[in-house]
Amino acid sequence: MKKIAKLVLGLSLLAGSSLSAGAAFAATAPAITTSSTIITTGSPYLKQLPYTSQGKIYGSVPKGTKLTVLENTNKYFVKVNYNGQTGYISTMFFKAADGGTSTAPAPAPTPAPSKPETSGSSSATWSKQADSILSFAKSLEGKVQYVYAKNDTKNLIFDCSSFTKYVFNKEGINLPWGARAQYKLGTPVSKSELRKGDLVFFSTTATAGNKDTVNKIGHVGIYIGNNKFIHNVNPKDDVVIGDLNNTWQKNHYVASARILK
Repeated sequence: MKKIAKLVLGLSLLAGSSLSAGAAFAATAPAITTSSTIITTGSPYLKQLPYTSQGKIYGSVPKGTKLTVLENTNKYFVKVNYNGQTGYISTMFFKAADGGTSTAPAPAPTPAPSKPETSGSSSATWSKQADSILSFAKSLEGKVQYVYAKNDTKNLIFDCSSFTKYVFNKEGINLPWGARAQYKLGTPVSKSELRKGDLVFFSTTATAGNKDTVNKIGHVGIYIGNNKFIHNVNPKDDVVIGDLNNTWQKNHYVASARILK
């Protein structure tokens, strides 16, 4: 009996240690049920579908937002409504309103499920979205007019960030208006990690003197590949393709962020 007890204890410890920091939740935390009130502890994406690599991304839910759970969908996602939009957020980014850490019914060391795709892997999904966004952006060359602080979708009058917002929306991705807000929504990536569809951010004369990354940002474009990017640049040139190796871009490049995942 002692040998069995030791074996059970050993297996329990082994199972506990296999849970990664990102996927493990406290075993004593209360399970979230329908109608539970939760508070976001990060800024999770509000997704169309409860899978890691499928469906549209409606935007992000700000940290500290109180939400009511409409459905405890699976171990990884719950269904909520935020600002009139119903969707799914990850169970990794909220806690129960009573202060306890939220969980899906039981923790598991396995990754969140991905819905089987008919067109290939999840990498094919973001790649297809990027191609669609870039094709649409390029189609707007010669049609869009640049006006600072303008977001006129009817007459195609935009500044740099309302332009990126407009073209990403074609894929159902709701970016905020404002280059800094778009940077904060995405996942930062280094210049060497850039891939098509990433956002690239630059300083301007007005922002270059700021010390921190976010406040340095004053302009945004969409990376194409091979050091090229497309942006709505100014009232003279409007939508053009730029080169990260050009002098201005080298001197003013600040950061990059990934929206498509």
